[in-house]
Amino acid sequence: MNNIENYRKRLDDLRERINYQLESYFKYKLDECNDSKIAHVIEKLRDFTMNGGKRVRPILMIMGYSMFAKPDYRIIKASISIEMAQSFLLIHDDIMDQSDMRRGQPSFHRAVEKTLNGDHVERIAENIAISAGDLIDTFSHEALLRSGFGLENLLDADFEFSKIIEDTGKGQILDIYSSIEDVYSEDRLIKLHFLKTARYTIQGPLLMGAYLSGNKKYIQDIKDYGKYAGIAFQLYDDLLGLFGSEEKTGKSIKSDVNEGKKTLLMIKAYENSSEEIRKFIESCLKNGNINDSDFNRLREIVKSTGSYEYTKQKIDEYNDLARSALARIDGNRDTVEMLDFLLEYLIKREN
Repeated sequence: MNNIENYRKRLDDLRERINYQLESYFKYKLDECNDSKIAHVIEKLRDFTMNGGKRVRPILMIMGYSMFAKPDYRIIKASISIEMAQSFLLIHDDIMDQSDMRRGQPSFHRAVEKTLNGDHVERIAENIAISAGDLIDTFSHEALLRSGFGLENLLDADFEFSKIIEDTGKGQILDIYSSIEDVYSEDRLIKLHFLKTARYTIQGPLLMGAYLSGNKKYIQDIKDYGKYAGIAFQLYDDLLGLFGSEEKTGKSIKSDVNEGKKTLLMIKAYENSSEEIRKFIESCLKNGNINDSDFNRLREIVKSTGSYEYTKQKIDEYNDLARSALARIDGNRDTVEMLDFLLEYLIKREN
């Protein structure tokens, strides 16, 4: 078995163990629940969390730990905290973006809406979803604190966890403002990608794992790796959002445009276009329901202006910076090499 096959097998094994802990935790919460309505919402949270998901964040948390300590059951139990936080953030994000789909299935508030009857079901479903998101946020911290680690390491990890959610919230605020601002720069976009994606997708989980291991020697190098890898990840996600396959991504390829997102693809296309083309780009981002003809024309503009190739170049640059930071970490070599493999996987995936 070559290294790539071995890494894939290990990732699959970690996903199975993480999924088992997630199922066990939801069973625990359902067993202690004595109200049918609340239990129904917890079941919906379980279904939403268990529906797909690559488990990248808990896997990275486990890797952050295993770079410096031999992994055991405690880190698997702790790792589900960041996956439940992912559910919390996605539920609220889908309401704000008015998204109907998530991972090829109805978004949480739409799934709840299908179970309701009577008047104002859309508003009620959104209210239930907001409350459910708040609920699973508290679950995530409980899961971490119940994982069995010593108090000092737990406090370090949970403080980092809280900062991750804080920074993600700040990033979400910038993201909302970006949809109504006429001018948006590459520098501001990269700041947004760091706060909203890199912090809670890569940097934060790795730091939580490292703190649980008790090793604080390479914190800055982990921060650098997580920052640059996370930005590369999001820039690639934006590429998939415009040029990917709906069947593989599980969401409409028009969704980013319909939400008015000023991705690097849009920013550079705008900068490199004539006044006439700029007005067309603006109209597409403000439309809210772009038709096929305009969408296809927009994609051609992104390519013809060099924006597509520029974005790919920036992905490679951030990827190289992440690798340089990773090379400075003197941790378990097998885990470090696996992180290098995972970096390649994140920017070549199809969903």
